[in-house]
Amino acid sequence: MARHKPAAEGGYQRGEETRARIVEAAVVVFGERGYDGASTRDIATAAGVNAPAIQYYFDGKEGVYLACVEHLITLLWRKMSETVEAAEQALADENTADAALIEVSLGILGAVVSTIQDSPQTSAWRAFLDRHQAGLCPASATTAFDERFKARIARVIRLLIARLAGFALEDERTVIHSMALFTQGLAFRVQKPKLLEALKWTEVSVKEMELVRDVVLMQARFTLEGLVRHRDLRAE
Repeated sequence: MARHKPAAEGGYQRGEETRARIVEAAVVVFGERGYDGASTRDIATAAGVNAPAIQYYFDGKEGVYLACVEHLITLLWRKMSETVEAAEQALADENTADAALIEVSLGILGAVVSTIQDSPQTSAWRAFLDRHQAGLCPASATTAFDERFKARIARVIRLLIARLAGFALEDERTVIHSMALFTQGLAFRVQKPKLLEALKWTEVSVKEMELVRDVVLMQARFTLEGLVRHRDLRAE
């Protein structure tokens, strides 16, 4: 695990600032070149520090990559935590109405879709995550991201589908429906170049993102309401 300590000169605050600058630069470098293609020297140059600083703060390339993952988990939770926590609260009450469960499901999906919006920061971390999710990273980083971010969201979505569809949590249909719902949002991030080409857009600003989100959520609502109707028909 990467070390977390202040620089020998300049005190704690300066050390924290240097560490943060290295992480921000590393996200860009890893996103552009991938884990194997990036070197600690590349990262140090981009961050404006000496190469030994990478070893000092992070114990090498894997350590700085793990720090990037932790940084991105923090950013993603800022976008996702409110909707995930709302879903968890709804699920905690066995009497929560189907309509409310559908709304919190759509809240999570909407937060996922919102990540396609362009900004200098999101462009950098999207490139990083695309390579990361393709498996082009250390196994330790995959484990960290899965355990600290993906697992909680995946479980919440699966619990929502199980309640709405009337299937057991581990039923294969629950798993498939959950994946289908969540990947509706991810698809537009992964296929973003094709989206821009098809719609003759040059970027995804707030207006474009909201249009995509509205369409995705409309389709998802139809799907979730259909699962409820199917469940009720089976119960008759």
